[in-house]
Amino acid sequence: MLAKAMLMAGTIMVSSAVVLPAYADSMKTDDAIEHDATEMKQDAQNKYEEAKDFTYDKKSEFMEWAQKQSDALGEQYDEMKESASDKGDSTWDAVKDAWNDAKENLSAAMDDVQESSAETWEDVKAETVDALNEAQKALDDKSDAQ
Repeated sequence: MLAKAMLMAGTIMVSSAVVLPAYADSMKTDDAIEHDATEMKQDAQNKYEEAKDFTYDKKSEFMEWAQKQSDALGEQYDEMKESASDKGDSTWDAVKDAWNDAKENLSAAMDDVQESSAETWEDVKAETVDALNEAQKALDDKSDAQ
């Protein structure tokens, strides 16, 4: 009888040790969620701060900056995609759709930068930063879900 109880207790402890870490990230407190939201807002603000110094005369430098940001996001997406396929992640389709939408918006914004005039520059620049932030959010939402 004692051996059966010890076996059951051991099974519960081992199961807890294996299962709980897997769900730890999904059990975030309200404070952690608020902190994540604040951090995302700060990241978006930082991107805007970086971008606001680009004047129309520095359009090509802005395009290079935005392309580097986009490339980094693409690399992050590729890493997440590989990780999801290794794990058989069932939520990946939603992330893939969000990423594809964000990528299309970013591509359109980059086209607008190319065609922008001095009069439309500030709006186009803001649109591009917004598109970068949306692409980052699509990936951050997946990271939070993992």
